[in-house]
Amino acid sequence: MAENKYKTLLKNSTILGIGEVLSKLLVFLLLPLYSSVLTTGEYGIATLVADFSNLLFPIVTLGFSQAVFRFSYGRKKDRPAVFTAGLEMLFSGMIFFTAISPLLKRIPSLSDYILLLGMYVFMFALNSICGSFLRGMNAVKPFAIKGLICTAANLIFNIIFLLIFKLGITGYLLANICGDFIAVLYMVLGGDLLDYIEPRQVSRGIFKEMLRFSVPLIPTTICWWIVNMSDRFMITSIVNESANGVYAAAYKIPNIMITVTGIFINVWQMSLVNEENRGAKWGGFFTRIFDGFKSVMFVAGTMIILFCRLAARILLRNEFYEAWRYMPYLTVACIFEGVTSFIGVVYIVKKKSVNSLICAVCGAVINVILNLILINYIGAMGAAIATMISYMSVYFVTTYRSRLLVGYKVKLPFTAVNTALLLTQGLLTVSEAKYDIVFSIAIAAVITVINGKQVYSTVKEIISSRRGGAHPETTEMEGANEQNSGDNV
Repeated sequence: MAENKYKTLLKNSTILGIGEVLSKLLVFLLLPLYSSVLTTGEYGIATLVADFSNLLFPIVTLGFSQAVFRFSYGRKKDRPAVFTAGLEMLFSGMIFFTAISPLLKRIPSLSDYILLLGMYVFMFALNSICGSFLRGMNAVKPFAIKGLICTAANLIFNIIFLLIFKLGITGYLLANICGDFIAVLYMVLGGDLLDYIEPRQVSRGIFKEMLRFSVPLIPTTICWWIVNMSDRFMITSIVNESANGVYAAAYKIPNIMITVTGIFINVWQMSLVNEENRGAKWGGFFTRIFDGFKSVMFVAGTMIILFCRLAARILLRNEFYEAWRYMPYLTVACIFEGVTSFIGVVYIVKKKSVNSLICAVCGAVINVILNLILINYIGAMGAAIATMISYMSVYFVTTYRSRLLVGYKVKLPFTAVNTALLLTQGLLTVSEAKYDIVFSIAIAAVITVINGKQVYSTVKEIISSRRGGAHPETTEMEGANEQNSGDNV
């Protein structure tokens, strides 16, 4: 059993990793394009419209995207009903969007782009629902190919709309809409999704079951949106659109960690749902992968901080270069966002959506309060610090609550040491202290050394399990970890 789950985790991660990493590398090619063609103000407005679509997404779909995955995975006979219910909810939600669109026009930054906003929300939601269904069917290869197609199409349409037709903000939004459309077209045709649209199979029972699971995810997603996006609206309101444009660009580079870890977390979620469905205990499995995951995040984070100025000089143009100053704190924020997302999978697997809501509310409240205080005093840098502190806070809340459901080891001293080193490195970099590069290199080396052993041992265990060399004590260790859930907090 242990061998199979490690083998599946490695195989699916590899497939998704190849597809997603290649696709996200294409995204980096767009940063020089955006910073060359758009002003900081235009880029700030474009990202605000895109960010606002993320707020509308859970409202329009009632959080059915996660439900489509959770209720189709391992439940073959329910798949037509689940997929159809997801589509019905989306189209009902778009009617709601149409009804509230006159109110949205009152928002200054959105007033000229309501039609594009509606198209953006619809295609993004349809892409998400179809992708969740593919994962629910365990169609990992088509899901990975979908990501490549979406990003390649996005790149092509950006070149057409921004460079050739010079459509500015409209071109930015249309490129994303068209990219999602091409991805959906591939999934519908390549995955034969039309065969799963059967309205007659949507029973009241399955609909209610999905609603009970997904409704708590709506305020949860909104709260996460507040943590991730509210700072951009506040920067625009308190400072200006140009400051928001630079800040939005700063987020792109450390956010690569979230993009890449999102690949693994998708597979991780599938692996744990499979373990849960067959009634297995997976505390030990969780602990071993969690240790390796944290170490990879810490090493990646220290490298981003070390090379943030170089990355900004290569990828960003003109006044966008100043974005590097926000990257160290945003990098630490992304580390804890990724680790929190990893742990948060427990709530999806155990169908404890309310726990996700509690953690998200804590993060949103802390983030808004700190944003209001810090942005007024130190501008966009205050938003970066507020985001970092809110994600660190959510990490501790999520860890505490998740361990009540699954026994796993956290190793707080190890996390604290890495965090302290990263904060020191970030502070030295932002302040441009004397010999900051030398100190940054030294700190990066220390973090790499203290985490390298854990990364090596985790990778070695996964590879050895794939080759048939799984440790004989695996099953016993999992049972012991389930019983000793209070050890090594």
